[in-house]
Amino acid sequence: MSIEVALREEQTEATGARQNFPAIRVASVGKHFTRAGTRALTVLDDVSFSVALGSITAILGPSGCGKSTLLNIIAGLVAADRGSVLIDGQPLQTFVDWGRVGYLFQDDRLLPWRTAIENIALGLEAERIPRTERRDRARQALLSVGLAGFERMYPGELSGGMRSRVALARSLVKEPRILLLDEPFSKLDPALRSQMHLELLGIQAARKMSVVFVTHDIEEAVTLADRVVILQPNPGRVRTEIEIGLARPRLHGNPAMTAQMQALRQLI
Repeated sequence: MSIEVALREEQTEATGARQNFPAIRVASVGKHFTRAGTRALTVLDDVSFSVALGSITAILGPSGCGKSTLLNIIAGLVAADRGSVLIDGQPLQTFVDWGRVGYLFQDDRLLPWRTAIENIALGLEAERIPRTERRDRARQALLSVGLAGFERMYPGELSGGMRSRVALARSLVKEPRILLLDEPFSKLDPALRSQMHLELLGIQAARKMSVVFVTHDIEEAVTLADRVVILQPNPGRVRTEIEIGLARPRLHGNPAMTAQMQALRQLI
């Protein structure tokens, strides 16, 4: 057997193994924070849910229920005190393929002294990818979010919606299998937010990514998600999980969508 054939078979086996696991599995996760002179504050308690491969999951709940903390635990940015998180069936402690996990923060976090294309290419620099390839991949990512022709613009020259698109392109340039988003569209006006929703749905469908996003916006959850995990506060616990069985596109004002939003509102 040639080395090339052996490698292909190994990759096929690895892909098949991943397909036997959910993209993300959160099991009995708990987290507390302690400040000097104060009692420990429990932020999350016994949180469990799974994210199916190629699906979009919303983590929905009021402010203070631990949504962002939970997302940061999944991303490996914050350590859980109890429980476990598995990505592609691997515990966070041994998971190494972080290049295939994208994260989009609430703020765009663009570097003001770098152009749009330079900001997008930043994540590729640590991987020793040749400069020409970095630029080509960054340009393609910029094209995917509808900003062709804005490569040399600086963040200060871009509108809020354009900056959000550049941040999204930066999270996509490594071609992640999993994309985590922490209320990235909350500061946009309704028209721009709707446009970003459409772009995200198109990119997710084309790339078959598994997406988890945090929101307190019920309409956003129903618009985007296949499944909604509802957290209740004090401490953050899973109250329930709801499948959103509506066909896309989900048009605002559609009676079925309105009914689904009302059902979720009663659970929060």
